[in-house]
Amino acid sequence: MKKFLSLVLALAMVFSLAACGGNGDTPASNPPADNSQAPSQNAGEPAAFTPVTYDYEAIYNETLGEFYDIYMKAKEAVDVNERWALMAVAEAKLLETGAVSLTNCRGGNYAMSRVVNRTVTGVKFGNDSDRSHQAVVCNEFIRSEDQTALRALWNELAGTGTYLQAAKDYVTEKGYTIRDTYGYTYVTEPTTWDMFATSQQTDTEPVVQTYEGLMEYDCENVMQPAMATEMTMSEDGLTYTFKIREGQVWVDNQGRKVADVKADDWVAGMQHLLDAKGGLQSLLFGIIVNAQQYSNGEITDFAEVGVKALDDYTLEYTLEAPCAYFPTMLGYSLFAPLSREFYESRGGKFGVDYKPDDASYTYGKGPENIAYSGPYLCTSATDHNSIIYKANDSYWNPDNVSCKNLIWYYDDGSDSAKRFQDAMSGTTNGLGLTSEVLEMARNEMTDIPREDPQEGESEFLSYFDAYHYISATDSTTFMGFYNLARMAFANFDDPSRMVSTQEHGSVDAIDLDAGVFTTDIEDTAARTHVAMNNQNFRLALTFALDRGAWNSVRYGEELKYSNLLNTIVPGDFSILQGDVTIDINGNSHSFPAGTNYGEIVQAALTEFGVNAKVWDEELANSSGFDGWFNVDEAKAYMDKAVEELAAQGVEVSAENPIEIDYCFASEVEVFNNQAHVLEQCMNDAFGGKVKVNLVGGSQDDASSAAYQPTNGFDMNHDLSHQSGWGPDYGDPATWLDCFLPYGDGFMCKSLGLWEG
Repeated sequence: MKKFLSLVLALAMVFSLAACGGNGDTPASNPPADNSQAPSQNAGEPAAFTPVTYDYEAIYNETLGEFYDIYMKAKEAVDVNERWALMAVAEAKLLETGAVSLTNCRGGNYAMSRVVNRTVTGVKFGNDSDRSHQAVVCNEFIRSEDQTALRALWNELAGTGTYLQAAKDYVTEKGYTIRDTYGYTYVTEPTTWDMFATSQQTDTEPVVQTYEGLMEYDCENVMQPAMATEMTMSEDGLTYTFKIREGQVWVDNQGRKVADVKADDWVAGMQHLLDAKGGLQSLLFGIIVNAQQYSNGEITDFAEVGVKALDDYTLEYTLEAPCAYFPTMLGYSLFAPLSREFYESRGGKFGVDYKPDDASYTYGKGPENIAYSGPYLCTSATDHNSIIYKANDSYWNPDNVSCKNLIWYYDDGSDSAKRFQDAMSGTTNGLGLTSEVLEMARNEMTDIPREDPQEGESEFLSYFDAYHYISATDSTTFMGFYNLARMAFANFDDPSRMVSTQEHGSVDAIDLDAGVFTTDIEDTAARTHVAMNNQNFRLALTFALDRGAWNSVRYGEELKYSNLLNTIVPGDFSILQGDVTIDINGNSHSFPAGTNYGEIVQAALTEFGVNAKVWDEELANSSGFDGWFNVDEAKAYMDKAVEELAAQGVEVSAENPIEIDYCFASEVEVFNNQAHVLEQCMNDAFGGKVKVNLVGGSQDDASSAAYQPTNGFDMNHDLSHQSGWGPDYGDPATWLDCFLPYGDGFMCKSLGLWEG
């Protein structure tokens, strides 16, 4: 799931020139939950409890059960318009629960860049937007007016196949010089180079540069042949056949040939994906024949799975049912190839023999332990320092590699001055002018004369004046997650580094290695648990956060609304192709062709009685404004919550507040300031009824507590804004599948439920 994103990671993705997955259309399976490691309590049980095991199913059904029912109806719909309309209603029901609170997407900030606008694909799903080989980079920052002109040029030429060359010609004619090295920053070390065995973008993004998929979206957002020269679909829509490009080779990270590229590499890749169970596998459930059955162990013969190498250069996928968005999935890493020969040379095995903990298993342990078929070889990766790539001389399309070298520089986010200076010196090729560097750009002068300077103005333009532009927003959805079943009270990665500031009463034993408590935790933690399982309490917190103020400390007052989100799925992501009539809350609603997804979410929320604005008719969008902040609504929801909690024996008052541990990277100034905005908003709205405990730590601490855990019971927070999600393919299900139960929904782990 390439698009399970760390918010800290987004700090490094500072400029945009243009988003991991849910699962397919099969309803979630219903195995008994294995909660043996978790302390338990039925949803809504009163305070002062002795946890033994949480009943995840009960908590999920109480909180998200109605969402699930509507969503399953949507996935059963044959007509795509009914499907999308019902998915919008399901999302509205999810938002009504208050289980998540939306914040922002990436982009929408002031930026300066040497990268030519729109030379990286702007497609908002899959992995292709992470690919760097088409990026055109100049030695000079690109002037603001030229960024605008390049956007207009792209709008004119998109779809013609001529923009990339036209953009190069434009910047050359304007006096810019093109360089062959692309330098930018990263903030989180990859934990593996085996992209099949992970679900985190911090792992997949470095590997995306090293392989070639079947098809690829170009910088004009058009799908092009890549390692497949052609794709055909059967008349019934169930079989897709690909012709693999002949004569291509796998090499090691020194460029030495290790194998030929063959159709079987995609068979090996899918089997390893299903064996490794890194989180990606559920994307194939309900899509590829028998993928779910093989993953669940119901069948053991991989030959029964719907992927076959018909010969060395013919690959076939068989689908369980026609899937209109299947081709959009091909640009994602779950359809990547794996050199079977190289994998086995590094101790890799398949099926029941797959044992990644064996001493002989070294595949993916570093860049020297993967094979390469793509534009770049990773020649060096030094922790907390740099990752270095060079062009792959064996790559089939060298003319399509604009930058011959990539250098990623580690940035822990703590030194904004260094980030600014690295961009100024050309070490990195751009940066987002977030609040901590904006004034630096305004105070640093260029040698470009200002036309007609006014009294008090410098005769030269500042770097901001000369080079700033507003970066494009993407389709990543960052969210705050309320932990409905918190069990961890010490950092699971290093328990000594981050421990909750709550006063938990008696704790007879804490299993620090597992990061979970195993016996009585009373009073504060118990009261917080009950409050977190109260819908009105969660909605009160959501409506209380002034997201504009929260965002302004990062992007500045001028752009505080520019990338704020109000829906999980972007409101303009899906547009009805025909008329449809559906039921919402017992009432019939008709929507004509051309209706945006976000309009239906708005209609449903209104029907449900939630006073939030999630669609703006004038903007024709669900982002760019704050439709959730409303102190009066927050107070009304809190009054209801206080009354309901009192009936459960939980008093909530300024003298006896509900305490919430908020986990964040305090060493990063932006996140530290945002945490204090959150704290102040809760104080202002509730007069002390909610106490926010600011649990700060290093970037690694925060990531370990609320981003990297693979299980809900390792999530060490009551509320966190550590992660988000971006789409894997072109359908709203790519977001909403994240909230399926029983471990099928990846983001449920951030709610403290199941595994991800």
